[in-house]
Amino acid sequence: MNINGDIMETYILSTPSAEHIGIKLQEMGANVLFLGKNKDGERFFPDGEQYTRIPDIEMLGGNRVVVLHSGMPDPNGGLIWLQNTLYALQKPTKSEKLGNKKFKYSSLEQPKIVDVFFTYCPYARQDKGFETGEAIAAENVFRSIVNDYGANHVFTIDLHCAGAEWIKKYPVTNISANDELMSAIEKDGYIDVISIGPDAGAQMRNGINGLDKERKNSFEVRIQANQELNIYGKTVRIIDDVISTGRTMVDARDAIMKCGANDVVAAITHGVMTEGIEKVYGAYGGKFYLTNTINRPEANVDITRLVWETIMNQ
Repeated sequence: MNINGDIMETYILSTPSAEHIGIKLQEMGANVLFLGKNKDGERFFPDGEQYTRIPDIEMLGGNRVVVLHSGMPDPNGGLIWLQNTLYALQKPTKSEKLGNKKFKYSSLEQPKIVDVFFTYCPYARQDKGFETGEAIAAENVFRSIVNDYGANHVFTIDLHCAGAEWIKKYPVTNISANDELMSAIEKDGYIDVISIGPDAGAQMRNGINGLDKERKNSFEVRIQANQELNIYGKTVRIIDDVISTGRTMVDARDAIMKCGANDVVAAITHGVMTEGIEKVYGAYGGKFYLTNTINRPEANVDITRLVWETIMNQ
């Protein structure tokens, strides 16, 4: 990579939650590094705290590093891994043991550029203050990564809060997994599919028509079809960014079938909760497409090439 006359290598540094993508990128020929383990051969201490070490940190000086991270299945502990990884890149240090509990420390050259790539961004649904006194947790994630840890750029896939006004303050590029999902659906023989969003958020993110949704709490929603929908006898793809409890996607299917659709398939980018994934899979009779932004056994649409192309085209 040549930026402003500087020749740099691009290294992808995967946190444990994104290793399933990191391994695939390595197989494609990318320079991928993984976090090391402690003396117990673990990435955790016995008390549950995360252990963070970048074994090959000396080779990263003067180059571009893209930290690859998925915010699930451990959103809280994963953020600690991510923050500690960024801290180690911000203050790279060589440690030499001189004797019993005696060490010599010296500073190493920093990477020229550090980017962050969220395959799934944690806390992105807490993107505004719905109630008095609520923290806007999504903004705090981006503020911390950019302002505190010096990330040059943040990449995301189907970011739930992509339309938030505050996100314009940060260097964020959001990309869509829609083409990968649609390609998988077409490969299975579904032709002339109409895309529908189960709520206003999905409709805005994808520029499509859809259903009217009212959320009562985390587990109860009310969904009804918009009278303008013309889907009688058609095959409908219900597309959304996240499965958590699965209630939205299940009720959306029922509403679409009541409108006379011939067939319905589910297309989801992020499978957050196993219970919700299983519920949606069953409701759609296995007509179900889920990307592997989160390492779930049910994922059947691979976004590795999308990640690679985004990183290398930046």
